[in-house]
Amino acid sequence: MSVLEVRNLSVTYATGTPFEKTAIQGINLCFEQGDLVGIIGHTGSGKSTLVQTLNGLLRPTDGQVLLDGVDIWETPQNIRQVRFRVGLVFQYPEHQLFEETCYKDIAFGPKNMGLSAEEIDARVREAAAYVDLKPSLLEKSPFDLSGGEKRRVAIAGVMAMRPEILILDEPTAGLDPKGRDTILRQIRAYRDENHATVLLVSHSMEDVARVADRVLVMDHGEVAMYDDTPAVFARAEELGKRGLSVPAVTRVFAGLRERGLPLPENAYTVEQAVAMLLPHLRKGGDR
Repeated sequence: MSVLEVRNLSVTYATGTPFEKTAIQGINLCFEQGDLVGIIGHTGSGKSTLVQTLNGLLRPTDGQVLLDGVDIWETPQNIRQVRFRVGLVFQYPEHQLFEETCYKDIAFGPKNMGLSAEEIDARVREAAAYVDLKPSLLEKSPFDLSGGEKRRVAIAGVMAMRPEILILDEPTAGLDPKGRDTILRQIRAYRDENHATVLLVSHSMEDVARVADRVLVMDHGEVAMYDDTPAVFARAEELGKRGLSVPAVTRVFAGLRERGLPLPENAYTVEQAVAMLLPHLRKGGDR
């Protein structure tokens, strides 16, 4: 079932001035309930502009954004309600932390939804658990936490609103491998437990390969590809022409095939690579 759809979507900045620039043009997309979609593209491809139209932060120049079949701008005064349903986590969200305690920062969204104190408390603690934030940290200042912990507080603040659609713009940027793994695991857990739709903007092909069911490739403000993850990464040559790469595992496997090893072309995660290589390694050990 399609929960979010865009039809003939275009956004032009500084219209009618010498600085006029079309960021996205003529986009048509559908996102299904429960999808986890990776959004990739070179810098300036229109990724951030696209996701900011999806929850009404940007109003399209032309076209529509449909949430459950209804244009989100049909009643402009209700756009705030759309943002509760379509949550957006900006890149480096920890820079937007401002409250005295982590608890208050996470509670900010639910409080603005007009929820009761009991419901706010339940949502704060639920969201903190989603991002693996210890209860003892809730009463600490977010500015006393590590970078990874700050990131988790910021993400929890959006999760606490329980958006049906969760959009994250580069959520793992600047994190070490352990922090990156933690964030990706939490994103999948939120999707699985809430049957939510998740859109993940990332420059990391490895991150997208590990968690995404489908991949959307943006190029010069248009949709270049939108398909299941294996199908997109199988088009390595075309991705390369668009200034993108495939995951490192996929490149390694391509090199092994060139050397004569009969390996499939659909390896794009370490787990898949291990499963595909083990039979060959066992054969070598039997000789």
